[in-house]
Amino acid sequence: MKRLPAILFVFSLLLCFNHLQAQTEITGKVLDENDQTSLTNATIMLLQAKDSILVAHTRAGENGGFKLIKPDTIPYLLIVSYPKYGDYFKSIADDGDVHLGDVKLTSISHLLEEVIVTGRIPVVIKGDTTEYDASSFVVEKNAKVEDLLKVLPGISVDADGKITAQGKTVEKVLVDGEEFFGDDPTLVTRNIRSDMVDKVQLYEKKSEEAERTGVDDGERIQTINVKLKEDAKKGMFGKVEGAGGTDDFYLGKLALNKFNGSQKIGAYLMGANDGNLSLNWQEAEKFGMSTMETEMSDDGNMYFYSSGDGFDYWDGKGRPQALSTGISFLDAWKENKHKLNGSYKYGMIQNEVGESSISRNSLPDNEELNTSSTSNRETDARRHRFNTKYDLKIDSLTTLTLNLSASKGRSESNSYTRAESWNQDGEAINDNERTESSISDNTDFNYRGYLTRRFKKTGRSASFRFGGNVSDNKGSGFLNSTLNTYDEDGNMLTDPIDQQKEMNRQANSISSSLTYTEPITSKLNSSVGYEYNMSRTHAINTSYNNDGNGGYTDFDEEFSSDFNFNTVRNAVNVAFNYKLEKFEANFTNNFRNDDMFQQNNYEDLNASRDFFTYNPSARLRYNLSSNKRIGFHYNHSNTLPSLSQIQPLRQNQDPLNIVVGNEDLTPARNDRYNMYYSNYNMMKGTNLYVDMEWRQTRNAIQQNVMIENGVRTLFYENLDGYVTNNGRIWLGGGFDVSKKIQLKARISGNGSYNNYYNYINSQLNENTNYDYSFGVNLYKNTTKNIDFNVGFYPGWRLMETSLQPELNSSGFVYRTNVWYSWKLPWKLSFYGDMTYNYEAPTKALNEKFELLLFKPGISKKFLKDESLAVDVYVNDIFNQNKGFRRFQSGSMISQNTYNTISRYFMLKVSWDFTSMKGGKE
Repeated sequence: MKRLPAILFVFSLLLCFNHLQAQTEITGKVLDENDQTSLTNATIMLLQAKDSILVAHTRAGENGGFKLIKPDTIPYLLIVSYPKYGDYFKSIADDGDVHLGDVKLTSISHLLEEVIVTGRIPVVIKGDTTEYDASSFVVEKNAKVEDLLKVLPGISVDADGKITAQGKTVEKVLVDGEEFFGDDPTLVTRNIRSDMVDKVQLYEKKSEEAERTGVDDGERIQTINVKLKEDAKKGMFGKVEGAGGTDDFYLGKLALNKFNGSQKIGAYLMGANDGNLSLNWQEAEKFGMSTMETEMSDDGNMYFYSSGDGFDYWDGKGRPQALSTGISFLDAWKENKHKLNGSYKYGMIQNEVGESSISRNSLPDNEELNTSSTSNRETDARRHRFNTKYDLKIDSLTTLTLNLSASKGRSESNSYTRAESWNQDGEAINDNERTESSISDNTDFNYRGYLTRRFKKTGRSASFRFGGNVSDNKGSGFLNSTLNTYDEDGNMLTDPIDQQKEMNRQANSISSSLTYTEPITSKLNSSVGYEYNMSRTHAINTSYNNDGNGGYTDFDEEFSSDFNFNTVRNAVNVAFNYKLEKFEANFTNNFRNDDMFQQNNYEDLNASRDFFTYNPSARLRYNLSSNKRIGFHYNHSNTLPSLSQIQPLRQNQDPLNIVVGNEDLTPARNDRYNMYYSNYNMMKGTNLYVDMEWRQTRNAIQQNVMIENGVRTLFYENLDGYVTNNGRIWLGGGFDVSKKIQLKARISGNGSYNNYYNYINSQLNENTNYDYSFGVNLYKNTTKNIDFNVGFYPGWRLMETSLQPELNSSGFVYRTNVWYSWKLPWKLSFYGDMTYNYEAPTKALNEKFELLLFKPGISKKFLKDESLAVDVYVNDIFNQNKGFRRFQSGSMISQNTYNTISRYFMLKVSWDFTSMKGGKE
């Protein structure tokens, strides 16, 4: 096992040195034939003569000169092109250096009546857009768009279908300029054949706000637009998949998509117990079932989160059994004036999870609190979900978007937990044994609207947003717990609990905002906006003790509560955008007033408070060149105390951890600094990215802890006089190792630093985390012969507290990833995915963690179009998979293990069907 990293490293070195041959140069100078002026930035491309595969490319310098590396001695075709000029073609078969001298191009205006120019240019750069001619690149028969992207210069695709273009992750893939069932790239890349594609365009897409208002906010999304041939814009595709394996593992899936112009219909049905709970994130987008949401944070940043739950992802725990089905519809009519998207989804999932945890908590005076626990939890959940979106172009300047979503679900849970605590001398402090059961019903309804009006004057616009939410959660359950506490003499005090619980939580909220933008000059634009938000929450939690007669009628006032919590926010935003050809700046000022009201209905007590905060931000970006840029972002924000921090609901489900609120909390103040640099050279195939961030929090809201007899009581308090610091740095670079075999390399580095304070038994404790790693990747993606990705990631992790440094957790961590796909004759292929993880033992937790996961398989394709495939694969062939996590929370360092899916053998049959024609040339 220990030799594995060394073996993989030697294997990678051999791959690096393989196929290295002497390289020669092609030089020349591009001139206008008529006036002999230099044609700066002319495109020079070198293609293999036998199959037109692009091998190298560059641009002419300021004096028209260029130099290109010729990898070996096989025949090549050299193409020199320049806008509005005829192309220059020359066959290159010489073994040595080739000196072309002056390459003179003729203006098309002189050629129109004399000659017809034929031939297609593989790569054309038009401003910020790079356009690839699909027919100029050779891929295998029946290849998909994903296979085409792998051979395009500057674009790479990993085993999961994640696309990286010019060093940035592609977040959106369009078909003929329009979204196709969401933002997932694999929708297009794995379902549309490459021979249906005419052009592939790569560019940075502006934000929806910028496109709708005409005001450029500087936000960009790396985007690929796939332009289809005219006869490839209607058809049907889908997938039928069935699998069965040892230990009763199974997978079944039926998915169908049909589109005709703008109309798209999707449906699916699946059941599985191998961890495929529902459609994965790629397929969820593909079939219109995405649960991704966008939200604006207090500091003005847009962030993404998933509104999904256990139906949409698996956290790796247990062995879930799932059934899921859904249908979606998307259409546009009257020249895209109207667009409608609707979907319905039903899911059912059952799971059983067993977990074990151990924690070491450093205390003042060289004392410790050590805790271990085991638990078993059974869950059964079901949910209906509906989403719809309607877009209306009222006229050429006015757009309205409406969103509606609703869900209804029911979940049941039963759990058993046993925990015990002891001190540094191994003496027992307490133990707890408890069982819990609960049933809950949840309903949720959301609505949103966005109206935008642009005016004839460029940059002038008005936009209005509104939305709201109504939710109702009801539940009931039982708690049976026994807590035993031991004194210094070993005497035991027992505290039993036998209760019935009922919960009822109702909430509703509304939000609205109005924004007006006005150009001050051609380069400076301003905006002013007003925002209003109101939310009302009513939460009732009641507890009833066993009355001794088999019923639960004895009301427990201590662990029952009835709260109303209302908030109202009024905010004003003033922003300025300044844009030059190479420089962009944005300054935003947010003035916010929050009114918070809390009513304790049981005790007839109420409290109100209001906070006025100022939240400025600045964003700067400078384009050093067309492919090189640097940027800086600063923002100041205020974090308001939440309801659970001001007055948490009193609970006794976990008698070893009790949370106490604080009505006197004030907002925490946050400062965030971010700087980045990016440099991508498509002609040389190199890229470099650096991203650094530093965060500081003053008056932080922290959990201070008092520990007595092993029971932790947590208090929320503002930590005045100490600054919380968090920093991170990420850097990465890529380059070509061998253009002939398309072998590429990538080097990366990551580092993070977290430092914060809290009080443990009234003594100040400083918590510090360091986590840094280095990575080297070698990869080849050509869809021919052997493709692979080998990565090595050594690192170091430090978790320390100031109370007892001798118990800090510091150690070496290492990860290796290997993915390969070997295509053989007779439509056979071998593939595999392997991961090796290692964590060294530490002072706090003297146990190493080592895990090798290997999933090999073999595939055979059938039928003329290779649409039918049979796979045999083994999950975790060495049967080593186990759930493991090591982490720090304040002065407590913990380790968690859990059951998960390990080895099984699987036979899978899948059929990808399509009626898309595409018209081959």
